[in-house]
Amino acid sequence: MKIERQERRRLLLLCTVVAIAMAGLAYQLIAGTMATYLIGQSVTQFSFATGWFMASMGLGSYLSKFARRNLFSTLVYLQITLAIIGGFSSTIMFLAFSLTDTLYPFFIMLALVIGGSIGFEIPVIVRILNQYRVLRTTVADVFTWDYIGALVISLVFPLLILPYLGLIRSAIFFGMLNLTAAFLVFLLHSEKSRYLQKIMLITTLLILVAGFIWAETLNRFIEENLYQDPIVLTKETPYQRLVVTKWKGDTRLYINGNIQFSSRDEFRYHETLVHTPIAFMKQNPRKVVILGGGDGMVARELLKYPSIEEIILVDLDPEMVELFKTHHFLSKLNEFALRSSKVKFVFNDAFVWLKENHGREKYDLIIADLPDPNSYSLGKLYSVSFYLFVLRSLESNGVFVTQATSPTFAPRVFWSILATLKDANRRLAKTKYEIRPFHAYLPSFGDWGFIMTGELVTQPRPLPQENLLKYLNKDLLQSHFSFSRDILKHQNNEINKLNQPVLVDTYARSYYNWYQ
Repeated sequence: MKIERQERRRLLLLCTVVAIAMAGLAYQLIAGTMATYLIGQSVTQFSFATGWFMASMGLGSYLSKFARRNLFSTLVYLQITLAIIGGFSSTIMFLAFSLTDTLYPFFIMLALVIGGSIGFEIPVIVRILNQYRVLRTTVADVFTWDYIGALVISLVFPLLILPYLGLIRSAIFFGMLNLTAAFLVFLLHSEKSRYLQKIMLITTLLILVAGFIWAETLNRFIEENLYQDPIVLTKETPYQRLVVTKWKGDTRLYINGNIQFSSRDEFRYHETLVHTPIAFMKQNPRKVVILGGGDGMVARELLKYPSIEEIILVDLDPEMVELFKTHHFLSKLNEFALRSSKVKFVFNDAFVWLKENHGREKYDLIIADLPDPNSYSLGKLYSVSFYLFVLRSLESNGVFVTQATSPTFAPRVFWSILATLKDANRRLAKTKYEIRPFHAYLPSFGDWGFIMTGELVTQPRPLPQENLLKYLNKDLLQSHFSFSRDILKHQNNEINKLNQPVLVDTYARSYYNWYQ
């Protein structure tokens, strides 16, 4: 009977190990995701998160040797601490950034508390379990279940928990997991302070439940401090967080905290991106591909050409496309372009789709309306390999155009994109292909750059019914190809490759230097 009771206690403690492992890794993933969302540079943020959490766990393991008595109570208090601090970790980071515009001090403090607590717990559990089995078996059991818990959460977190709960509720969910572990340990011991622990368990549960219920209200309050205009819509998709603000007729879309467009001047960007390359084509296109452009603005401009028979829009996020296709006022911004029978959708990574196409289908015009290369996953969309896939998918007289960040704020990035595209042309021996950089002024973004390549005519052809355009005209079009000396002096030959993604670091340095 005693043996059975000890075995039950051992199994409950091993369940606690699984809960600790799952919550511990989840907090690390949440910290990295939140830092990426607020600052960018995903590889850097996850590297920092891993480094600080691991170092803190090491510190916690070292400190655990000073715990000699009341080990069960120590575990309960640690789990309650983790439930509160870990459960509200994303809220703390989000709130700190919105109020102070600073993240790393809070990021490091959270890593020290959460990582240190996790590192403290595991040796303590090993010492408790050692009462029931020999050390060799105990250590093997603890680390086996610890790694199983980590595996489970590494699969479930990105696929189920984060997309459905969001960052704030995800953290609170794992706080409840820590509280469950605290309750299991509480059931196993008869040490002093049980009444205090019971009160703390109940209080913590009420706090976490309240936080979970009011998470959306809390999130909206925090985001109101991040954005200058009132928020009218938020949506968390498996790929990104979308925030739409509106103030006096100015609708703005933010993706992961970065502005994508303002309705007051987005037509300047989209008219320049679409009509400039078409004006320099030998004839109007029939088959067009849009890479990105899930907001439908590029499609809106393309539909002004009766010659266009088919538009294939390749976007990773079907939920964003659906939003701009069906939402009552967002669909008005693109003039219901996504509802056109000419527009076909492919929900895939642009790199993967082009690679799979491998030049089998040819297109007259390919437009890359992609986010800036502020992460390694986006940097590949500005690589030589990517441009090789693009060029192979063009008709012989086709044209490719891409947005290329700001030649004023990030001139080295702009010219590096041009050098990379030029290298792709050279590799495919596209001797007749010209490369022409151009730019336009956008009040919301400042000076913005574009690059096109293909068999371009010398003088632009007439623009489509200029009365349909809000910004572009023939004279303005010609002026877009002139660059000032302070921009031209940054020309370089840095080629962005998959195995050497120099563009991402160059982009980060450019914007850091500009805003200091």
